[in-house]
Amino acid sequence: MKAVLLFCCLCIGGVLHAQTTNRENYDLRPSVKRSKSNPDKACMAFDKTLEAMPQDVRFTTFIRNDSVILTHSDAAWFWKLMASKNDGIAIDLVSKDQYACDKVHRFASSWSHKGFLLPPLYREDMRKNILPTQNDYVALYAGKVPGAWKKDILEANYLLLQDKHLCYYSNVINLDFNGWSLLENGLYYDTLSRETFQRRYQEVSKTLHFTIPFEKDKWDYKQADIRPLYDSLQLTDYAIKAIRIHTYTSVEGTRERNEKLQQQRAGSIVRSLQAFQPEALVSTVTASENWVEFLNDINGTGFSNLIPLSKDEIKERLTSPALLDKLEPVLRRHRKALIELDLEKRISYLQSTAGELKKYFHQELANRNMEEALYLQQIIFYRIKREELPDTFLHEIEVPPSLEYGSLLMNNVSFQYENSYSTVFEAINTFEKLDALLKGNPKIKYNLCALKLQSWRESPVLVDQHQLLSDIQSLATIGIPELLVRRLLINYNILLSETSLRQKRYAEKEKAVNFIHATYTSGKLSDEDLLNLAKYFSYNSKFGWAEKILQPRTNALDVSEDLLFYYLNLTLFDERNTKNSSYRTVLLNAINGNQPRFCKLFDSIKNGGVTFQLLNDPYLKKTYCENCR
Repeated sequence: MKAVLLFCCLCIGGVLHAQTTNRENYDLRPSVKRSKSNPDKACMAFDKTLEAMPQDVRFTTFIRNDSVILTHSDAAWFWKLMASKNDGIAIDLVSKDQYACDKVHRFASSWSHKGFLLPPLYREDMRKNILPTQNDYVALYAGKVPGAWKKDILEANYLLLQDKHLCYYSNVINLDFNGWSLLENGLYYDTLSRETFQRRYQEVSKTLHFTIPFEKDKWDYKQADIRPLYDSLQLTDYAIKAIRIHTYTSVEGTRERNEKLQQQRAGSIVRSLQAFQPEALVSTVTASENWVEFLNDINGTGFSNLIPLSKDEIKERLTSPALLDKLEPVLRRHRKALIELDLEKRISYLQSTAGELKKYFHQELANRNMEEALYLQQIIFYRIKREELPDTFLHEIEVPPSLEYGSLLMNNVSFQYENSYSTVFEAINTFEKLDALLKGNPKIKYNLCALKLQSWRESPVLVDQHQLLSDIQSLATIGIPELLVRRLLINYNILLSETSLRQKRYAEKEKAVNFIHATYTSGKLSDEDLLNLAKYFSYNSKFGWAEKILQPRTNALDVSEDLLFYYLNLTLFDERNTKNSSYRTVLLNAINGNQPRFCKLFDSIKNGGVTFQLLNDPYLKKTYCENCR
């Protein structure tokens, strides 16, 4: 019986191998790899054209139904590459089945391709196969997927040919390029000055972050343990509306024991804080073993020999009491909880009816008590965002259009635009009227610049780009902080570079990109900002720049998940990274943070992955097979 089963398995494997690969090279000829000073003569003209081609010009491939489509972003450069009748392309179809988690070799035994090579197309064939496109792109039908293959697990690599010689082979990765994602430029609000920002006018809501350490095997907290924290947060003035907890255990011990300990610690924190207030707490809990800090902290120490091991192998080593004692000074720092609290001020206004708020607001306007009116306005904004008041409520508390009430007027316009109750063009129109009324208020000038940048995205022809640049540059002379002016200038150049690229003014686009690269480092950027810039640099083929700005955040426990995974998208295909111990820490950070999302990186492009061909790398395949099967 076993022999029959083995025979069947071998037959299935043989059929699969036959379906996904072929040995056919057609009439292709191999090129000869030589040094840069002594290049391959067969590909010399091709290499020279490829080197001169702007980085922003790209090939890509995709499979639609049973057709393989190859595209190129600049028709003029495409036909420069395909200058002679025997210049052309070919498609190598590769299947995820070829990367199964075993040691069976399923690749084509050929110098030219890895999977199933479709017949090459030369210049005249390609001219016949061109598909209709816009914007001077090239799109051509490159071949047909044979048979009844599972097309959702196929990818199409492309070969570029000169005089029938294979001069270039590439697979396409699924990378989120983004040329239009601007840094956040919130609008100015005219709020209470620091001089009048007394205890009575404390923020209506705020979010605080802090860390609670734990002792080994301890999870229970008593009220007395957490009282100092409670007092330091001034929770007599605020109620905790929501709490988000990420608990970490040190890495020794079984996963089951650590998961239980993590949940117990989180529950203890919630119960202890709940005991201090009548309002119900809404809590969200996530938990992990602290592999990131463990691998960071032992790197370069006498324990660094543990780094190349798998998690299970490290856990096995840590069953040694002697080794645990030596590592305890390191491990004790890894037992903790990162806490994020949403606080809401305890004030009667938050329980007032809509009618009462309207009455109070109009009373303060009549009494010309601007401090109280501004504070009430912030409370009304807060309650509208929480959907406790209707969107139309602002129309019921009209503010007279006069200089005296300029701050309230400006705040209303800013709030309506930022919360999508008005369009960017409506907001510009209103702010221009306020600018005339308030006679050159710097905050209004800033808001107008920020809004005109947004309108440029929607209708470029309506914006005078040179005047907008002059207006932004002048903000620093009227008291707007330099950091905010720099952010506006970065956004201006992001939009300028996109316009230049669409018009194929590559030198002007490059100048704008270089300005952004030279400027962003002097600003304080959030993870979201860094991610936007990384996508922008990738869009402009500055992949090294994108990688460099993200890398410092990738080993942090509190790193944005989106930033971390984009960094992996940029770097996974480079084998030099996976041989680096610090990069393996980044991989574990991603697996701990969102294991399903990590596994999805290795799906086919059609299924939303980066590419399953990453599994060519032995370390990545081992990591994938350990965590994703």
